[in-house]
Amino acid sequence: SAMNLLAINRRVELRAMGKAINKAVTIAEILKRKMPLHQITALSSCEIVTIYKPLEEGLDTVVNQHYVSCLTITLSEESTGLDVDDIGYQPPLPREDMHPGDYNAATPDITAAT
Repeated sequence: SAMNLLAINRRVELRAMGKAINKAVTIAEILKRKMPLHQITALSSCEIVTIYKPLEEGLDTVVNQHYVSCLTITLSEESTGLDVDDIGYQPPLPREDMHPGDYNAATPDITAAT
């Protein structure tokens, strides 16, 4: 999982294309709310080329070429090695916006509402 990779490498890179971009963004947001992470987001366009070879002799090869959006999200526990002046840079969320949950083994505040 991404959290295990972050524990080992201190940095993880999420990449997605087309319709999977929303899932990559969701994963990044979940991780950022679990631990303080620096983020760099880069959006680009990727060319997809599909070549269809004919099954019968005498037919032409068909080449289909189109472009899809590509997203790369780099998450890091430390800002060292990251370009903090990059247009896609986001600093870690404030502590009050984070919900570490079971990752940091935080004990819930058990107060009885009466």
